[in-house]
Amino acid sequence: MSRTSWKVMMITPFRLSALLVFLCSTGLLVGEKHVIAADDGELEYVMHGDADVVGDEYIENSGLFSGINTYSRTMVRKLPVDRGWTYDSPIDRSIKNAFQTSKLRLDYLHWSIEGPDNVLLSAPILGNPDPTAPAPAFDRETGISRGNGVALAYTDKSMDTNGMRGILEFALPEGSLEWNVWGLFRNESTRPTNEIFGTRTTVDPTDDLVVVTNFNVNGALASNTNVYDTSYTVDMNTEMVGTGINYVLDPYLPGEGFRMRPLFGFRFISLQESMNQVGVDSGGGIGLPRTTTIASTVENRVFGPSIGARAEYSNNRFSIGAEPKFTFGFNRNTNQVATDQLFVPTDPRIVSVQKNNEFSPTFQLTVYAKMQVNEHMKFFIGYDYLFIGQISRAFNIIDYNEDRTATNPATGTKVRQQHEDFTADGISAGVEFIW
Repeated sequence: MSRTSWKVMMITPFRLSALLVFLCSTGLLVGEKHVIAADDGELEYVMHGDADVVGDEYIENSGLFSGINTYSRTMVRKLPVDRGWTYDSPIDRSIKNAFQTSKLRLDYLHWSIEGPDNVLLSAPILGNPDPTAPAPAFDRETGISRGNGVALAYTDKSMDTNGMRGILEFALPEGSLEWNVWGLFRNESTRPTNEIFGTRTTVDPTDDLVVVTNFNVNGALASNTNVYDTSYTVDMNTEMVGTGINYVLDPYLPGEGFRMRPLFGFRFISLQESMNQVGVDSGGGIGLPRTTTIASTVENRVFGPSIGARAEYSNNRFSIGAEPKFTFGFNRNTNQVATDQLFVPTDPRIVSVQKNNEFSPTFQLTVYAKMQVNEHMKFFIGYDYLFIGQISRAFNIIDYNEDRTATNPATGTKVRQQHEDFTADGISAGVEFIW
């Protein structure tokens, strides 16, 4: 081999390597990177090379990688930060816009509920035009005189109670959607009777005043009294809750000044009440002692569509307004009367239940004033009047009756269908938050 041939063999590999490096650096062979615009502003990197070279390592180094396998092809995608499955979706945008223009109002309520007005807790007494006045009382079983007795008339016209109300408002096209939830805490009403048993007409113990409950006989007026000579108590509990949803249309002319906004929606009101009468009789030395219980409960569920309007005058500092609203209500009520040891100690617990459907028109008037504190807060004060027709009350559903044709005469005292109008009114005060 000549010296010239050896030099050619030595130089040629170096020349081939240099040519390979030059071609790779110009992107004609391997290691070439293509940048492609992806969806949502992403970047897609297409690389001819080893499939194991992915992610940020490749993105940060855009040059040639050693050891690249030119027979594989890999696509590397750089995704945006994960912001949730609803990010930038139509649902997400709708929810975001609704909460950005929403309002929340929290009110304290001080209302007065209409209570019983001179309601006789007994059947009328034959021959006695005023059962609440002292009159001779006779033992139902033996007919022996038990002194002077009085039947109770329950009066508690105005039962004050407190409560809370929350209203959440969302802006919608051409109006706003309002959802309200409110409730009144349980009101406890008691008819005191201690002074009755502490009264004496003479020094003779048989002349002590006693409480009586009279019963009709087979539906006919009679003098047929239960006597309680030891104690008698009556307690009544009343509570109300409600909810509703209204769509309030935007005013025809936006801006400040007087505006009228029609509204329509749906509401639900629940009025629950219970009354317990417990009388204790010693038997007067002629009969067995007993503790008689007469318990009545009602549950009124009034619901239906509502229509009304909101008339308001407003400027940048305050607003005053009135909102009358009428509900085409239907009352699905469940009433119950339970007795225990009604006439004699051996009388068992007897329960009667009645369910009714009644048309209960409902009207509510709200007047209010709001004062702007800042762009995110308002103070609120108002007055509410609520009327509901055809409502069952615990004090008027008891049929005081003795059924002498039945095996157990105590079954005659049961629930009866009786309805009356109901009203509640009071003041409210609170704060409104605006987003």
